[in-house]
Amino acid sequence: MADFRSLAARSESADVVLVADNSLPHLLSEAEIAAALAEYFRCARPGGGCLITMRDYGIPPPPGTREVHPFGERAWRGHRFHVRQVWTWRDRRYDLALEVTPLDAESGDSVPVLETSYFAITLEEVAELMRGAGFERVERVDGRFFQPVLMGTRPRAA
Repeated sequence: MADFRSLAARSESADVVLVADNSLPHLLSEAEIAAALAEYFRCARPGGGCLITMRDYGIPPPPGTREVHPFGERAWRGHRFHVRQVWTWRDRRYDLALEVTPLDAESGDSVPVLETSYFAITLEEVAELMRGAGFERVERVDGRFFQPVLMGTRPRAA
């Protein structure tokens, strides 16, 4: 298991550090995210960079708010299930439970199969933290992937 804040990679060894699919907000504070971005900068070679895909969080709802995000019906090994995410907000953090409900079983009880937490940081805040870590030409790209993309470049040596 890897820790974003301490990568097992040589300094300046990666052409691109790829941080995908909303993984960065699993770190639960700006300080932890800043530490991870400093580590990505360390690993990127001069002229290389960092590419981050993540959800663009807006203003979080009041603490205690529960949001349900249905994923609809799914089939697996000959059985049907209803799948949804339930988000329970705690200020800028929320707990996520992925719930699976069997549709062809007698009980029909939902079973949480994954539980985790996220820190609702905006892309603008992450871009500023990237600049603070040393990345240049930090920019946001929309419409190319199912989530917004942030890109930054490690400057070439002078």
